[in-house]
Amino acid sequence: MYRAALVQAVAALDAWVHDVVLDMAVEILIGLRPPGSNTKLGLNLGATTQLLSAPNALELEMRSKALVNERLSVETFQKPDDIAKAFAMVGITAIWSTAFGNAEAAKTALSVVVRRRNQIVHRCDMDPSGVAPYLTLSDTDALTAIDTIEDTVKALDSLL
Repeated sequence: MYRAALVQAVAALDAWVHDVVLDMAVEILIGLRPPGSNTKLGLNLGATTQLLSAPNALELEMRSKALVNERLSVETFQKPDDIAKAFAMVGITAIWSTAFGNAEAAKTALSVVVRRRNQIVHRCDMDPSGVAPYLTLSDTDALTAIDTIEDTVKALDSLL
């Protein structure tokens, strides 16, 4: 259960970043929010044509949401650099140094959790040394990982 909790916490972080970036990107595309950055969202010309041909504001918003969601669905936003790139797409730069007093410590803490998540998901959390069948994960380890994710989201959310 501890492994599942850690994996779900990282999945929740990924979903949160996707949702926030999606909402902000749609607001930019429909003119409710200034771009604030030269970073590209990466919509293709076909998507641009669909947006330009929207017959009304509601249709523009719906098309924007669908197209941006499709674009973002091919990426994960779990690692610190990927999260920073996601927010930069919607004009929020230097998110780690702005949200945290010690950005490197926060990024390292999150990276440790994400690395463990990947070990669990992609290698069944098996001990690569062969000493034990699985790497240990205590309740404290899982709760610390979840706290790291929660602290990360709270700090990043405070900037939005």
